[in-house]
Amino acid sequence: MVIAFVWNREDEPEVNDYIEYAYSLLSRDTNMPYSRTIDLPVFFYHNIEDGAVPPSIMLEAERIIIYVFIGTNSVAADGWDTYIKDLYKVNNARVVPIAFDRYAMNIDKSIGENNFIRLYDFKHCKKQELFISMAHEIYRCGFYDRDVSMNSENSALKIFLSHTKEPKKEAKSNNPDKDGIEKKKDGDGLVLAKQLKGLIDETSMNRFFDASDIAPAYRFDDEIRRNIGEASVVVINSDVYASRYWCQREIQQAKRDGRPVVEVDIISSGMDRKLPYAGNIPLVRIDMEEGQAKEEDLLRVLEAILIETVRYNYVSQKLENEQKAIDGDVKIICRPPEMMDLENMIERSEDGGLSIQCNKIMYPDPPIYSEETEFFEKNGINVFTPIEAPYDGKFLDGKNIGISVSDADINDLTTIGQDERHTKHLSMMIANYVLGRGATLIYGGDLRDNGYTEQLIMEAQVLQDRLQSDEIYLKNYVAWPIYIKDSPKVKEWKAKNKGLLQMINIEIDEKAAALVENTTDAVNPDTTEHRYVWGKCLTKMRTEMISACSARICAGGRRCGYKGKMPGVLEKILIAAELGCPIYLLGGFGGVTESVCRTIQTGKLVEELTEEWQKSRNDGYAELLEKYRTEGEAVDYDNLEKTLKNLQLNNGLNDEENEILFTTPYVDEALRLVLKGLQAL
Repeated sequence: MVIAFVWNREDEPEVNDYIEYAYSLLSRDTNMPYSRTIDLPVFFYHNIEDGAVPPSIMLEAERIIIYVFIGTNSVAADGWDTYIKDLYKVNNARVVPIAFDRYAMNIDKSIGENNFIRLYDFKHCKKQELFISMAHEIYRCGFYDRDVSMNSENSALKIFLSHTKEPKKEAKSNNPDKDGIEKKKDGDGLVLAKQLKGLIDETSMNRFFDASDIAPAYRFDDEIRRNIGEASVVVINSDVYASRYWCQREIQQAKRDGRPVVEVDIISSGMDRKLPYAGNIPLVRIDMEEGQAKEEDLLRVLEAILIETVRYNYVSQKLENEQKAIDGDVKIICRPPEMMDLENMIERSEDGGLSIQCNKIMYPDPPIYSEETEFFEKNGINVFTPIEAPYDGKFLDGKNIGISVSDADINDLTTIGQDERHTKHLSMMIANYVLGRGATLIYGGDLRDNGYTEQLIMEAQVLQDRLQSDEIYLKNYVAWPIYIKDSPKVKEWKAKNKGLLQMINIEIDEKAAALVENTTDAVNPDTTEHRYVWGKCLTKMRTEMISACSARICAGGRRCGYKGKMPGVLEKILIAAELGCPIYLLGGFGGVTESVCRTIQTGKLVEELTEEWQKSRNDGYAELLEKYRTEGEAVDYDNLEKTLKNLQLNNGLNDEENEILFTTPYVDEALRLVLKGLQAL
């Protein structure tokens, strides 16, 4: 499943607030690489220039849900009506129009007949109400019934509210005022359940949710199987919740049935025991003020259970697809594994002995910590995520894997529905899985604030903690004169991370050294001669870096605006090929890597890799190329087409697999292929 947001940039920044809010709930936070969110592939489409329309959506997926924001600016603009009508022709797509104002329905008669989400009708918590409307479309169109009509009224998500049914009875004290306060706190679970049900039943939320709980007069066993077995469960954990036997039974049944569960924490003072089955699930914290929850907090609960339900269904389908390619019996669970999962895997024989019926558990990415897997390993059970599935052990132990992952030009990314977050997510996931298999990660430095280095260091820290090791698994190569110009802030940063990151400073190129007055002083690339010096030093750094690599992973890269003799990622690809280093080209993330992939596929050098295009887009580049020629080191653009067309990737993948790697915009698919190739090597 893929999500696409479409908007007119004349509606910014208002539309950005809604999109950013939705994106934050649908995608994994790159600053929290081990968080367990939905992590749906999300793409962004807007017009690059005013008066234009966004790029066409060229995504391929089993299900694409397109949210298009429409308002006065789009209705009044030329071409938007045709563009939006064409969205309805995208293969496997469901278009959900979102109206900024009442004029949105005038975009086109055929579009106006569809069921809009009317943003202008939301009054108070607009972001939350809009997200719930959007997320319910994901649930309904993606999982409830793929053939359901847009106007179906029977797709409301069933929610089971698990809570204490009455306040805890306490012996009266000598303080009547305190008795009233304690009784109020003990009844918060019941109050919150009534508030949630009231919000759903008495507002438009009943289009999305159908809330129920067990009536006191009914037998637990009958009601629990009928209600929980087909619902998503909200556990309202108050001070007395764990003391209720039926509450524990409700959680147990939900876990056994494989239902989505979210806990709402409203504990005011404390509890003497946390129910063991209530762990390993998302949690929402709410403060009850004067015995009531705020409306925005009630909506947060509904958001959370809707997100968890979508996540459960999404990963369930993905895991079922992955299961087909794995030998033997595999148990699928839609959350991280826990001890309770052994219940369905252990069988007692007639003589009283115990045996394991199934010794494999597959669960959603990201992987759990090694301390958690040890319990299962000791019991002969292998637990793994989809991307880990085909692999056994740390097959990259002792290997140096190089990565060249950098942002493409923003306009280039816009044409494929991406921005810098996609590249950042890719680098995080590569680091996660490559480091997790025992490899050392090698790259050419990115020391910007919030750059890729910060993400890589987080992953390296996790690996050291896992292995209880002081070994450094991250190496950053830096060319002269970049490290000469270190500011006090950069020096402090290097000192702080010295135990996690090895900085390898490559000395100035010998020929370049003859052109500078003093190698201890940095020079800026502000003249042709100085640009030549920088180019020589960058080439030397890249050659030494790639010489140390067992393989190289490339994605993105600027086509112009670089400081070397050619686009940096392109030069790294050529150096790796010359040295016989295995290369993985992830062209679906744009930039120079995409241009190289397209050249390989078509057998014809794409325009942006020609000398003429490069000279027209880079100031001073023609003079720099002439400088290389006078030094007897001409940059051979004439042979570039032949070189790339005959590029030997040597990466363990066949032609069909490399074709997929050249084009897929999906991180997990690209990473799975890279790992497969590395395993083959």
